[in-house]
Amino acid sequence: MRHERFQAFSLISQPRSDSRLLADILAGEGIASDARVGVSGWKYFTEGEHPDPAHAIDAPSFIADTLRSLAGYEAVTNATAMFMSPRDGLRTIADADDIALFEHANSVVSQSVRAMIFAMRDGISDFDVVKAAGLNGMALGCHPTFCTGETAALGLAGPSGAILRRGQPLSFNLCVWRANCCRAGWLARDAGDLPHAAQDYVETFAGPYVQALDRWFSMMRPGVPGGDVKAEMDRLLPFERFGVFLNPGHLIDTDEWVSSPIFEGSDVPLRSGHVMQVDIIPSSPVYFSTRMEDTIVIADAALRAEVQARHPDVHDRIVARAAFMRDVMGFDVPDTMLPLSDMAGIAPPFFFSPEKLIALG
Repeated sequence: MRHERFQAFSLISQPRSDSRLLADILAGEGIASDARVGVSGWKYFTEGEHPDPAHAIDAPSFIADTLRSLAGYEAVTNATAMFMSPRDGLRTIADADDIALFEHANSVVSQSVRAMIFAMRDGISDFDVVKAAGLNGMALGCHPTFCTGETAALGLAGPSGAILRRGQPLSFNLCVWRANCCRAGWLARDAGDLPHAAQDYVETFAGPYVQALDRWFSMMRPGVPGGDVKAEMDRLLPFERFGVFLNPGHLIDTDEWVSSPIFEGSDVPLRSGHVMQVDIIPSSPVYFSTRMEDTIVIADAALRAEVQARHPDVHDRIVARAAFMRDVMGFDVPDTMLPLSDMAGIAPPFFFSPEKLIALG
């Protein structure tokens, strides 16, 4: 592969004396008036987002403008969907070796989340809880969050030295490349520690949420239209009570959110090799939230056999997690859904009593 140093990509005030102009480099690679140029950034666009989505480029303007000066406006188009589309994007399907990497990342992160939950107690600081995670330096996919007290409603704030107090809501996450594990609930021992209006939290809010996830798990099969999953979640978690704003599930890779086949009216089918986040986030002014976000893989028989042949230890851990979800927690987990997180199926509603779980069977 040809390569050349272009110093303008470097830090401000670094030397620029040894670089050719970007236009000269690109022209030397054949970009001219007869070229067709696809630019891949982070987003592609639809007609509902932009009047000319094919030519909406999310790369820096100095790159897009230079390309258009060489090839013409019409010839330079957004090619991001080639990599990130949930229907056929090159980055949205994992093979057996990819799954082994995903499983390792999720094992690490979910064990850290478990350690954080068991470190929580009344009067401890959020810094000390996050220390309990024992982060090992793996590259982050997004920053850790820890939101309680005054920051609980923000959802994206990090630890700030706040003191955990009984009766407060809490949401938090840890994310490395290929894994994001999130939980939300209450800093409480039982329902009696909650505000009076929220003391039916498990019966009215967290319990129905877990039942909805049971249905979500059961639909993680190749060929199921993403729109069907969205419709089921809307039926089981009506917006006026559960306030789910984001897609109920999305694809993950080294970046925490790639795209999603699950949206209203979607005819995009779930595919073998889709690596999905169980990312369904309810919100309520009374009950705050609950959450069981982990990573799963959808895999047909051929892909499962390939994982077993190439990575038998990974396969055995996945099978054990699925058996726990079915036999202990009571979830309807099809053979095509491979849980990668050691926290799969586990969402304690009361963080000061982590042994109390919501099970279906």
